[in-house]
Amino acid sequence: MNIRPQMITERQAAEPSYSKWQPTPQALADMRKRYGDAQGFLSIFTPDLQIAAARHPERTYTGTAPTLATIAVGYGEPVAIVWICIQLENVNLFAGVKEKMPVSRQKELSALILTEYPFLKASEILLFFHRLKCGRYGRFYGSVDALTITTSLLQFMDERRKESVRYRQPDTAAPATTTPSSSGITYEEYLRLKKQKQQHHEHE
Repeated sequence: MNIRPQMITERQAAEPSYSKWQPTPQALADMRKRYGDAQGFLSIFTPDLQIAAARHPERTYTGTAPTLATIAVGYGEPVAIVWICIQLENVNLFAGVKEKMPVSRQKELSALILTEYPFLKASEILLFFHRLKCGRYGRFYGSVDALTITTSLLQFMDERRKESVRYRQPDTAAPATTTPSSSGITYEEYLRLKKQKQQHHEHE
């Protein structure tokens, strides 16, 4: 998929309305402080981050990643749609089927996901696509089918309800501590180091 630079900076004349999911000014400010502009966000939240989201599910559900609504309002709805399209194109490349999902269908599906799930964090979307590629919700037959993906997303939402409750419940059996991951780096540290690396390349 050819993502044109102008697609990243393009903004709609009127901001979309997400009712109760409308982000607060503080949430928008925090996102821009952490990830910079739209290009900075896209360079950090790549499909490569899907594995980190799967390895650190607690951070995925309870961390500071922005929601789709925050991305759409803060960077513009086209940026949010482009970002979801990037995840879909990654599935296109991954799936061993003859018929791939065309760009027009990717855009339509991305808009549907943004409309139906504006409350999902970017990290949760990454986790969903990781599980989709792992075959957790079945497989594609002959083509990368949009309806298969939306049906899989419904299954993911059931998982999310159960898992997010578990991770948000206080642990009364032991005092809260930060346990290092087996790789020696946490999901949050990974994001921070990736952003620093990106900034370093920009200044070279």
